[in-house]
Amino acid sequence: MATTVTASHHSIWRHLYDSMHAVQQPKGKLKFVTLDKESNMSTRWRREEFLRICSKDDLAEKAQDIEVTILVKKSQEALYKLDPESFFVNRFWGRRPDGVAINKALQIGYIVEFKWST
Repeated sequence: MATTVTASHHSIWRHLYDSMHAVQQPKGKLKFVTLDKESNMSTRWRREEFLRICSKDDLAEKAQDIEVTILVKKSQEALYKLDPESFFVNRFWGRRPDGVAINKALQIGYIVEFKWST
């Protein structure tokens, strides 16, 4: 069942991504950056185009401000108790978003995540 759900998620994400790409103007400043395979934020942020927008340290600082507002799941409690100081930053770097878009002109990166709703 999990394989079917994952395949469905990827299919819908690909359709959304293609639709966003299709409506963009030819000289649009927004570049959708995705890799052929899923990767976590830490891996993505090693790419030069991301580092030009924001250093890994600056992003980690901002990410921590957001991550601390998200509840620690029961399955994550042991990791949190081991190292509460770095738990939230590590959780952010481990996230695997569906995509990232970059506006080079404004030097803004957008993390794109498609979530199911019922």
